[in-house]
Amino acid sequence: SHPVSRDTEWAASLNQLPTLIGASRTMGMWQRVSTFTMRPVVQSTSSVSSFTLRQRLIGGQRGALTARAAVFQGHGHPLEIREMRLPDRLEEGELLVRMECATICGSDLHTLHGKRHEPTPLVLGHEGVGHIMAIGSNIFCGHRPRRGASALKEGDRITFSVADSCGICPECTLHKLPQKCVSLMKYGHSTLTDRTGLNGTYATHIVLRPGTHVVKLPAGLSSRVCSPANCALATVINSLDLGRLPRYGSNQSAVVQGAGLLGIYAIAWLKKTVGMEKVFCLDMSPERLKTAEQFGAIPLLVQGGEDEYQERAQFIRSWCPRGVDVVVEMSGAKQVLWEGVQLLRNGGHYAFAGMVHPDSQLSSLTGETIIRKCLTIRGVHNYTPWNLTEAVRFLDEHRNDLNFESVLSPNNYSLDMIGQAVEEAEKGLYCRSVIEP
Repeated sequence: SHPVSRDTEWAASLNQLPTLIGASRTMGMWQRVSTFTMRPVVQSTSSVSSFTLRQRLIGGQRGALTARAAVFQGHGHPLEIREMRLPDRLEEGELLVRMECATICGSDLHTLHGKRHEPTPLVLGHEGVGHIMAIGSNIFCGHRPRRGASALKEGDRITFSVADSCGICPECTLHKLPQKCVSLMKYGHSTLTDRTGLNGTYATHIVLRPGTHVVKLPAGLSSRVCSPANCALATVINSLDLGRLPRYGSNQSAVVQGAGLLGIYAIAWLKKTVGMEKVFCLDMSPERLKTAEQFGAIPLLVQGGEDEYQERAQFIRSWCPRGVDVVVEMSGAKQVLWEGVQLLRNGGHYAFAGMVHPDSQLSSLTGETIIRKCLTIRGVHNYTPWNLTEAVRFLDEHRNDLNFESVLSPNNYSLDMIGQAVEEAEKGLYCRSVIEP
């Protein structure tokens, strides 16, 4: 049917919507909002109802009414570029965002290879930066208002949390773990039949839900650099929260296991924010170790073998005779656990963040070892909203003294070339390949 007729039907249905207290009727420019009060309906310049959203998007061009997305249909199937209809309306607190860039996370590669299983079909991708096109305003929909919505406006360049949470369940409130919300929704993990279907960043547009934390980006800070902040960097900041690291001792040394993007960000955070003097980085890739060294690490190549392990341990102990204060597991390999425990000092801290997959049985570690060394082991999955805010602040603060561009592919890939971007990401030449939808 013609878009205008759909809008007319939707506008007419306003008369049927319930209010918070009783029935409501639209009466010219006035609307009953409670049993006792009347107020004019004011259309904010920075938010739109579903009717005005479609009016503004139509503009005489059908192209403005559709998004393009790379749809994942399961392991063994290539990503398919599809046109998807933009929503007829935005509910209270929802944001329609035009994606500027997205980056390919390692977890998406695992999904493409069948190592992780997701409901299909869906739009993959959770890392990215975009511009707000429209802000939903519909107080009758029953959704809670977006926190901090008054600070947002159309055109703002933003990043956003990888998950949407309710903000009221025990996980969100009492436990301070909104990433474990009882009604959690994660971008890049929801099917096309879930609401608008525009739930991933490998698309020209995405619709953000009201419980998604949004951070405006500082002027001049590269969108490419900010794209992985809402995954890798925010996770690192959560994992290495200053309040969680050892409270006693020098706290001046660390070993980072893995020189992927998590590891690179961990090195930067430990050196710049924690202020550690010695940060060793272990990895099997000479190229990645070069990047780690640029961010301040002492690189140590891992090739395997007991003799090499002994030499590596001896080298680290020559700098830190009692062992290091912190070990950070960012490699995803269960084999590194035993070495990490041996390198820690008594009372040390072991942060787990990389082994987010089933093949992570920790059979090499005994409870006796943990107890006798008085170790703290902390697992971290994703992050909290304030970690994302801190991630953007960190990038802005160190934009001139850390080369964040060096971890990204030098070229952007269009959405039509996403297959080539995936191939590049699989080769591991760069920590992230960049897509420009």
